[in-house]
Amino acid sequence: MYVIQILKHSPESCPLGRPENLEDMKKWLENIGTIAEKHGIKLAGVWTDRWGHTSWAVYETPNMDTFAKFELEPANLNIVTFNHIETRRVTSAKETLAFFKRHQQENTK
Repeated sequence: MYVIQILKHSPESCPLGRPENLEDMKKWLENIGTIAEKHGIKLAGVWTDRWGHTSWAVYETPNMDTFAKFELEPANLNIVTFNHIETRRVTSAKETLAFFKRHQQENTK
């Protein structure tokens, strides 16, 4: 299963202007893949719109319970202090297409 996280911070809490947030964000970016692996989670990638103060992290996780435990890691908790983080379970295009086809079949019976 895939999970996407959308991380947003305000211009006032931007790591570029707040040294303590910069250190936490650098540590998170440097270590998030290793931390995820420790929990059996694969980090697909992190993308950032620096001037939009938004990042996206995509993970492949065996289940949400595992992901919830991963979220309790200190590096993850540190960035919550200056980011609003939205977590969503998402599906790949292949999974979404299969769902649509099943739904269509069920509704034509």
